[in-house]
Amino acid sequence: MSPIREETSKFFSEGGHLSSMTHSTTTVQTTPESQPSTPNWMGEAAAFAQSLTQTGILTAITQRVRFARARMGTYDLIDFVVVLVGYALSGEPTLQAFYERLVPFADEFMAFFGRQRLPSRSALSRFLAALDQASVENMRTLFQQDVQARTSFPDPGGIIDRCGQSWLVADVDGTRKVARQRALPQAESLPAARRRFDQVCAKGYQGRKRGEVVRTRTVVLQAHTHQFLGTFGGSGNGDYRGELLRAIQVLLDYGKQVGVPAQQIVIRLDGLYGNAAPLCDVLTSGLAVVARHKDYHLLDVAEMQAVLAAAPAATCTHPESQMTRTLFDCPAVRFPLRGLWYA
Repeated sequence: MSPIREETSKFFSEGGHLSSMTHSTTTVQTTPESQPSTPNWMGEAAAFAQSLTQTGILTAITQRVRFARARMGTYDLIDFVVVLVGYALSGEPTLQAFYERLVPFADEFMAFFGRQRLPSRSALSRFLAALDQASVENMRTLFQQDVQARTSFPDPGGIIDRCGQSWLVADVDGTRKVARQRALPQAESLPAARRRFDQVCAKGYQGRKRGEVVRTRTVVLQAHTHQFLGTFGGSGNGDYRGELLRAIQVLLDYGKQVGVPAQQIVIRLDGLYGNAAPLCDVLTSGLAVVARHKDYHLLDVAEMQAVLAAAPAATCTHPESQMTRTLFDCPAVRFPLRGLWYA
């Protein structure tokens, strides 16, 4: 029997009180008070706060982003930004779960960012309800300028095609989040129902998801360094074409910052942008595009049919899924729609 096990058996056989058990190399202590454990994301929050402080982003937010409203209370805009940053880093499913884990360590968490008081959940809710779009745009502009001002990677990366041409790929992905709403009683004696989701969600295309209202979010991701260059959101189906135009401008500015010509930047789009109008916006900007198009009548063009009838230019098989894909090289085809070239 090991020394620790011998001492444990002796401890319980003598009817000792379980408050402390000591060995020459091991000490186990318990207390009757409940001590919450430190959240596993607290260390990441501390490191992120240190980075924001050293780069001057916290100071820039305090000085450049202004939002004033009646009865602002004892909190500043930076206090709410800090809470949202922590919520994003924590990975908690809801704000309620985040606050339950954070409240025992609220003073330490706010001290990471040089703040003193943690805003309550109700104060955060009122702040988000009153926040105007101008302040959101100022915040987004500040972060985009920071991304373009600092070179976090020595090389932006890229891919080389079969012809030896180098390309920088960026994903512009529009996703939808469906929210479910509980049924509310409706009667003449009751006031009209007011839902919190009405400010951020609206009726829209739900796809295969279950729910009543939808919110759309567009994300711009640099595919090689995995940098988020921009994010835009809207209620319902959103302004997907307007958000695409904003994403194009972000990529043009990023290309100038890293020294990549616009002709060598490829935007990868999914089915949300699979018609002619969004593709026109990309092609007229000078950027290249790879998209899933839903106008299948393009395949009826004689030049396309001739290419599809011939042997594929290349065939590749995924090593894990064993899925086989074939590549057909089609020359530039004039399609009678706004004089654009589809390839």
